Amino acid sequence: MQKYILREWVWTFFAVAVVLLTVMIGVSLGELLSDVAGGRLPSGLMGTLMLLKMPNVFSTIIPLSIFIAIIWGTGRMYRDQEMSVMRASGFNWLMLLRPLFNLLMPVAVFLLAVDMFVAPKAAGMVRDKLEEAYRTAAEWGLQTGQFHVLKGGDLVLYVESVDKDGRTLRNIFIQQKQNEREQVWSAKKGYYWLDKEAGERYLTLEDGQITEGGTEALDFRIIHFSRNDLRLPELEHRSKTVSLEARASSEIMLSSQLEDIAEIQWRVSPAIAVIVLGLLAIPLSHSAPREGRGGRVILGILTYTVYANILYMWRSWIARGDLPPAWGLWWVHLLVFVVALIWLKRQGRMVGKG
Repeated sequence: MQKYILREWVWTFFAVAVVLLTVMIGVSLGELLSDVAGGRLPSGLMGTLMLLKMPNVFSTIIPLSIFIAIIWGTGRMYRDQEMSVMRASGFNWLMLLRPLFNLLMPVAVFLLAVDMFVAPKAAGMVRDKLEEAYRTAAEWGLQTGQFHVLKGGDLVLYVESVDKDGRTLRNIFIQQKQNEREQVWSAKKGYYWLDKEAGERYLTLEDGQITEGGTEALDFRIIHFSRNDLRLPELEHRSKTVSLEARASSEIMLSSQLEDIAEIQWRVSPAIAVIVLGLLAIPLSHSAPREGRGGRVILGILTYTVYANILYMWRSWIARGDLPPAWGLWWVHLLVFVVALIWLKRQGRMVGKG
């Protein structure tokens, strides 16, 4: 019986994971396309960045997939009276724990390895790829002889040609809108460079001029320059996050910084959540013979949403110093774990003692 239950859960888990993975890939692809359209991401790196985002995607979908799989699989057994037949033959709720942990423990170890080692490495590769692309106009996706619309139309860039080094630009035209003012930049030569400390991209222009005027007034002025730097659009709010996510777990494990404490606890959370949610799924899946499984699954998704949001909010509060780091995220896992144990014990009294 236990092998049968484990097989039921495993196949359901794979099916749910594939569905959620497809959804998450679509969401991630939409974000990347938005960044490309806004000029914040090189179009040539979309495939690589999508692949490097997979560790974080796994950390998101696997705990939920396990949770739904156990609720769905066990709910089917209740609906088809299989669980009643098992109980009549001496099978009790404690016997569910063996196949449950046979499923949960390998998945928890996998998630722990991914979040502690693979995900930081992937985040570091994302940072390195972007820095490399920022230095090379060809990888950035810049095409000569075409107008590139960035920042939702507030920045238009045109380059006549790119030298063989892939970095030096010739005959550059830029139109930029700032509030009620509009600027037209033109230069004979330019090139990309990256400020590593600030994480910002710049386009340096040489031998050019700026024509500036108002959209509702006729006050125009012309400025000639031998060199001028233009900051290009950047996801500034993501730079700090990517930098923290890229740090090795060994570096922040013993750190006393609030952000590091919150980050290391966040990396461990998916592995703990898999075990906690797996235990919670057993009593949550208990249903009457004629009761549909859909209602239990919806209740499970709502429970997961509340659980995940509390973890996320608590992580932010710890990182900002609003809450003492000693509390950590552990209390959230412990609270759900205790609820699961109490519910399991109550269900054991209802359906038969072991």
